[in-house]
Formats: sequence, C-alpha cells, structure tokens
Amino acid sequence: MRVLIVDDHELFRAGLALLLRELFPSIELLHASTLSQGMNHALGELLNIVFLDLDLPDGNGCSALARLKESRPSLPVIVISADESVETISRCIELRAMGYVPKSSPPEALHAAISAVLAGGVFLPAASIAKLRHDMVTEETPANGPGKALPTGNSEMSTASELGLTPREFETLAWLVRGLPSKAIALKMGIEDITVRKYVSHLLAHFNLRRRTELIVMLADKGIKLGVPPVTDPAHDRNLPAV
Repeated sequence: MRVLIVDDHELFRAGLALLLRELFPSIELLHASTLSQGMNHALGELLNIVFLDLDLPDGNGCSALARLKESRPSLPVIVISADESVETISRCIELRAMGYVPKSSPPEALHAAISAVLAGGVFLPAASIAKLRHDMVTEETPANGPGKALPTGNSEMSTASELGLTPREFETLAWLVRGLPSKAIALKMGIEDITVRKYVSHLLAHFNLRRRTELIVMLADKGIKLGVPPVTDPAHDRNLPAV
C-alpha cells in the first residue's frame, strides 16, 4: 500500500506515519510539506490514498482539496484538519473527500479513523454526522420514509449482497465514495455514462437518499467498509474527466 501524507507540520506527519506503520507494517509512505510538493507526488506516483491537511502554506482551505481532486480524480483523499466546523466538513464532502479526521482526535480515535478509511470506509466526526443528518432532513424531507436497514460497521468488509446491491451497483458505490464523477466511473467500469447515472439513481433510491453527500454521511454513520482502495495510476487519471 502506498500512501501520501501532505501536511506542513513535520511532527504531525511523523506521528501519523507511526500510526500507519503500526496498522500496515509494509506500507510505503510519501511525505509532502506543501501542496506543490504533494501535487508533484500525486502527478507522478502510484498511490492508494492521500491524507491532506487543508491549512498549507501554498494552498489554504478547500482549494487544496479541489486542486488535488481535479488532477487526480480517482485518488481517494482523506482530509485531516484542525478545522472542525460542520460547514468545512460538509464542503469537503461536496468536493469529493472520502472522509474527514479532526487533528484534535486522540490517538485511539485517529487509529480507528485510519483503520476505517484504509479499509474503504468513510470516517466523519460523530458530532458532525448528527448535525449533517439533521441538516439534510431539515433541507428536504425524504419521499419514502426511512432508508433500508443496513448492517452496522465491524471489522469485516461489506459485500454487495449484504447491502442488497448488484455487483455493478456495489462497484459504482465504491468508486462514487472514493470521489469519482459519473463520467470517470463510466471509463473505469468500461460502460456508458448514462448507465452509471442509472446505477447512481438506483443507489440513492435503494438507500432512500437524495445526493452523493448523503451517501457519504450514511456510510460513515453505519461504519460500512467497501474494500481497500486500489492503487491508482496518474497516467490513467489524465484521461479521466475532472469533477
């Protein structure tokens, strides 16, 4: 597994690296202290996932996430930030982050968060999940009552049958969670864009949700894991439509 850590604090990068090596002894880590260094790694390296700080010397705020996802749409990004506002967390989800880990998290929580995201799950702070779910219900009342009952998260990966999905719907969900837009998913799966949009519509209807951000929050809330994100190739990303 190859992971990139983009953070301007060397001590934090070292601590995160220790946690990652404890979880995955054979992990290969790349470090960057600026967004430009991170972009250079992202544009030239085979990677499974990126941990990204928002407060960088040359790329503050969500613009750093937007730039990274524009250049590498298939590369999953987990934001690690001192900013714990629900507004920032919601914006990062909209910008197709796979999860959000506050830097204030104790080592045990950070350990659990890393374990979840590297198993293909989504991690969001518990307080933000409650607020995001409340805001979603307030914004638009679900048309068909509560969504399907789903298995709560555990150490095992979920399967398509456990979630009540077809294999193609499950694959679409995995790519959607990792931050790919519909056209890029279509290229990855070798199918038409209209077919992917049909799968996405089925997914939202299946879980009784309205949009992708609600899917991310639901997966974080249930602790569902979709499998280790595969290594992504920057050369392939150059041919994928940006978000």
